[in-house]
Amino acid sequence: MATTNYSCLNRAQLTFEYLHTNSTTHEFLFGALAELVDNARDAGATRVDIYTVKNVDFRGAFMLCFLDDGTGMDYNEAASVIQFGKSAKRTPESTQIGQYGNGLKSGSMRIGRDFILFTKKEDTMTCVFLSRTFHEEEGIDEVIVPLPTWNSKTREPMTDNPEKFAIETELIYKYSPFKSESEVMEQFEKIKENNGTLVIVYNLKLMDNGEPELDAISDPTDILMAGPPLEGVKPERRSFRAYTAVLYIDPRMRIFIQGHKVRTKRLSCCLFKPRMYKYTSNRFRTRAEQEVKKAEHLMKIAEEKSREAESKARALVLKLSGDLSRESRVHLRQVQDAAFNLSREADVKKRIHEAKLRALKEPKEMCFIFGVNIEYRDQDGMFIYNCSRLIKMYEKVGPQLEGGVACGGVVGVVDVPYLVLEPTHNKQDFADAKEYRHLLRAMGEHLVQYWKDIGIAQKGIVKFWDEFGYLSANWNHSPSDETLYKRRRAMEIPTTIQCDHCLKWRTLPYRVDDVGKEYPDSWMCSMSPDHIQNRYVQ
Repeated sequence: MATTNYSCLNRAQLTFEYLHTNSTTHEFLFGALAELVDNARDAGATRVDIYTVKNVDFRGAFMLCFLDDGTGMDYNEAASVIQFGKSAKRTPESTQIGQYGNGLKSGSMRIGRDFILFTKKEDTMTCVFLSRTFHEEEGIDEVIVPLPTWNSKTREPMTDNPEKFAIETELIYKYSPFKSESEVMEQFEKIKENNGTLVIVYNLKLMDNGEPELDAISDPTDILMAGPPLEGVKPERRSFRAYTAVLYIDPRMRIFIQGHKVRTKRLSCCLFKPRMYKYTSNRFRTRAEQEVKKAEHLMKIAEEKSREAESKARALVLKLSGDLSRESRVHLRQVQDAAFNLSREADVKKRIHEAKLRALKEPKEMCFIFGVNIEYRDQDGMFIYNCSRLIKMYEKVGPQLEGGVACGGVVGVVDVPYLVLEPTHNKQDFADAKEYRHLLRAMGEHLVQYWKDIGIAQKGIVKFWDEFGYLSANWNHSPSDETLYKRRRAMEIPTTIQCDHCLKWRTLPYRVDDVGKEYPDSWMCSMSPDHIQNRYVQ
């Protein structure tokens, strides 16, 4: 049936209340903040700065800012940002984290009621303004998003509709923290390079006591969850600095919080006696076959829509053969543009199908890495990544579920391909709970094998931990800070550090004088103490 036959049917409407509903998928607040960090990484940023700016005029008394040096966006790309559920990142070649076209909206609206985005790309500067405050005060039910653009060299408006541009900027000056064009331009100037993006979230969500959910005061180098720390809560659930340190399995982008660099971690390099185990399963092929069928179905639908649009465009060309009126030309151009876009979409769907067919023939295996956390033995469990992004952390498996000392202190790491398990939209869980449980069972079985292979139980578990300074019978107590034990732990865990210039990772040789040493944020390869033994961690 031709799609034109549906023109008389009702259409779903997106109301501004959906902005709040959509944000509630983020139960874990740091997960919402991470969505904006993900966008910087997907944009190819080498650096993202996350910081707060005091502003008592807005709820929460401060604004939360995310500034990156990524590729930025032009007007059309910025316009696609305000579409819900459609992502330009969703291509067969994509290794990007974002796939749903929802992270910026759901993440920012979970943090606060309003956000304003400034982005530069080549000769354009574009502003995106999404504000629940504006909608409520104006009594507007539809989602309206002002999107003015300027020429970055002349700072002149880039528009063929001056009236629309004037309305957009007027709304920004009225409802945003920036009350004039000069103040808006000051935000663009914070993007030092020709490309980059700045996102500012304000009118922050508050707790029942009227205080903001985020604490930007207690630690001037961090952003914390508000309220007193609860006993047993892992640091990644209390400190955004700790969370971003393990957010990516292969950290390259430098992350700065409140002007101080995050010491990002390659988890497998932070463990004692790390070992890798390859795991294959026929269940992975089932998931891949389902993905191929789904991709084939979507490809056929897209190809049919493309053929219909091309046929409609050709018919209109014949019909308007001698009609050169402006109205006819505009109509023809719209139909031809629609046909071109549908053709491009069909091509993308075809390439996705072909990519998934190729993937079906490839062996489905994953690598489990296990190691002992001798620095903080109570911080153990599995860290599950998807396409390099952390989804679940501290998941207990196998003997760890029993709460004894067997396998205690062991951390597991795995990066699950998208074709094996698909994450939920909030990137805090996996969509297929049954397959995820199967993965955890498999990790539990391999954990038992790892525990046997490293022989800790045979040598004596208590004796092993005593050697590294765990002198208390209380499992949760920290190890001794005596120099003897600090050196012993440092001997087993080489220091890995990222060069601030080339962004590659270096393994530094053990030196007694370096135990407990604090390295500068701007550490570079040239500062290495031993150029011969130094090596890249790939």
